[in-house]
Amino acid sequence: MGFNITYSRFRYYFAVAAGKLASFILQRILKSSASAMPGKVAMTIYPDILKVVNQRCQGKILITGTNGKTTTNNLINFILRREYPSVLSNLRGANMPQGLVSAFLHDQKKNYDWGIFEVDEGSFQDVTKDIKPDYVLVTNFFRDQLDRYGEIEKAFQDILKALEPLDTTLILNADDPLVSNFRKLHKKNIYYGVTRNQYSTFEQGIVESRFCPACSNYLEYSYYNYGQLGGYQCPDCGFKNPPYDYQITEVNYQDHQYHFQFKEKDQKTQDISFAYEGIYNVYNCCAALSTALEIGLPLDKVARSIEEFEYHLGRMENFEFSDKIVKIALVKNPIGLSETISSIILDERPKSMLFVLNDNPADGRDVSWIWDAEVEKTVNISDIHKIYCSGRRAEDIALRLKYAGVPVELVEVNDDMDQAIEKVLKDDVEIVYLLPTYTAVFQARELVLARLEGTGKKMSHVREYLKNLKIPGR
Repeated sequence: MGFNITYSRFRYYFAVAAGKLASFILQRILKSSASAMPGKVAMTIYPDILKVVNQRCQGKILITGTNGKTTTNNLINFILRREYPSVLSNLRGANMPQGLVSAFLHDQKKNYDWGIFEVDEGSFQDVTKDIKPDYVLVTNFFRDQLDRYGEIEKAFQDILKALEPLDTTLILNADDPLVSNFRKLHKKNIYYGVTRNQYSTFEQGIVESRFCPACSNYLEYSYYNYGQLGGYQCPDCGFKNPPYDYQITEVNYQDHQYHFQFKEKDQKTQDISFAYEGIYNVYNCCAALSTALEIGLPLDKVARSIEEFEYHLGRMENFEFSDKIVKIALVKNPIGLSETISSIILDERPKSMLFVLNDNPADGRDVSWIWDAEVEKTVNISDIHKIYCSGRRAEDIALRLKYAGVPVELVEVNDDMDQAIEKVLKDDVEIVYLLPTYTAVFQARELVLARLEGTGKKMSHVREYLKNLKIPGR
């Protein structure tokens, strides 16, 4: 018995040492991301290392769903780190088990007040075998990387199965019928949502869930906020949005940021502004606010944190050059691309755009999703100088723009992202929008940052190769 315990401890410490060595080599020698590989190395040696993470975190929050996980995770972290001295999280978006372990290796402590982790839909069952959450936040379900996950019903069923045995509180997006269908678990369910507002539509665009999850009949919508998120009701069985515990109302876009009113359970309200575009970000704010208030934090402090939040990880991050702003916005599925284009339409400044479309394993090999996105809305973007297309599948996105009605002379193809960024930064515009898929996000950020710092440094071939390997997590 004593031998087994000693051997187990040896394997654990050896796993930690090996993972940290892998991190050192990746970060210091190869100058590459160490967001997942160190965890993979450690888990190979000591498969139970996530159980150690579970034991060391006093409170645990898991965030899952298709879109918004990384932003919501960063928002909740920003809020809680102001109130609690020790918070562990996978902020860089590596959201499979090895990504969570890597976060632990990079910030190893004996105890944490909170462990806050975004979790890939396909990995949720594996993670919850070892980490037992106090709260599970579910954002939404959209089609995403069908070659990896299949249809969204499979992701729903996998998470449903994982949640059944857990003693946890569910924080659910009431405006997504697939998410609100988790009410069937009869847990402690908390619902958040965004009421009808001036940006809601009454026309059906990309809607992933057209049928009632309770009886399979056709859902009727009174409005759409985006995708299938909106006001819905089944005329046959009565399935509809559950009453909100937390809600956002009176949404307005002004001075390149959203302004809205947040209302909590006791009807107390707070006016809040958020410096990042997109109705999807209003939902992310609502999710983070709801989680923080459920934990017991005061609304005024939480609202202040939302307003002071800044992104530094390449997703919706701003880079201020002397003559322009560069904004990076991850796009990885039809809904995400459609809503990003919608948010750009609201920006009246002179602008250029750069799409970077990759088909690496972590992006999803199948890029046909770009044909499901509402790329036709690109023609409604005002004062646009040029649209550049880059990445491994640059010509695919250029073809999609052509069929969307974008004038051919407005589009330029350059599959070398470094050269494309060099060109777009020379355009005489006020803002540049970079729209990369997953494996291009951090690469694009590094190339922009290098120019901002005046180095003009290109990535080495080794580093670029590593960036294009199969990256765990999304």
